[in-house]
Amino acid sequence: MRIIIVGSSPVKTFFKKYQLNPSDYFIGVDGGALELLKKDIKPDLAIGDFDSTNDFEKVKKEAYEVKCYNPCKDETDLELAFKALENLKGATNLEIDVYDAIGGRLDHEFNAYLLLAKYKQYKIHLLDDKNEVLCLNKGQAVYLKKASCQYFSVFALESAVININNSLYNLENRLLKLFDTYAISNEPLNDHTRAIIEVKEGSIIVFINYK
Repeated sequence: MRIIIVGSSPVKTFFKKYQLNPSDYFIGVDGGALELLKKDIKPDLAIGDFDSTNDFEKVKKEAYEVKCYNPCKDETDLELAFKALENLKGATNLEIDVYDAIGGRLDHEFNAYLLLAKYKQYKIHLLDDKNEVLCLNKGQAVYLKKASCQYFSVFALESAVININNSLYNLENRLLKLFDTYAISNEPLNDHTRAIIEVKEGSIIVFINYK
């Protein structure tokens, strides 16, 4: 199952970027529920305190399920969406695409990165027009084509051992520690092979910039 989460960042990308797959499960986070409705998609779940929603009545009328919280709470609205996934069947194998969670307030964007790391047991992708951010754990890899990928950067979530091949700067069984910045601004080498980022130990966060 693929989960589509739409946040309420002032930088909107979901409406123009997402291609409909009716089998997806849709979660609107606060004002993100209205972004789903703008695309004629009824949220399977609308969740949050809805303090940034200018038409909550429409959300309540159209969404299949609404969970409304008091604004005085410990979790952010986006974390409430991730926590709600724990009750879904097959939750450990979920693939989650998150739109409209980055590009606005810096603290909200940083929160999205922290949650990406906190819930790294899921396959979460933070997406906007030009960027994708994801976590990779031990035994996982990502493959990038030069035709679409302009740059990629890798940072450690904990001490990690990584391989990077078919790129401008290759690494072999290299230790990448928390706060290391030497694996920034790399790029696929050519159009004939895909750059490979592979995690041998630990966990990393990968930032991909698309053309």
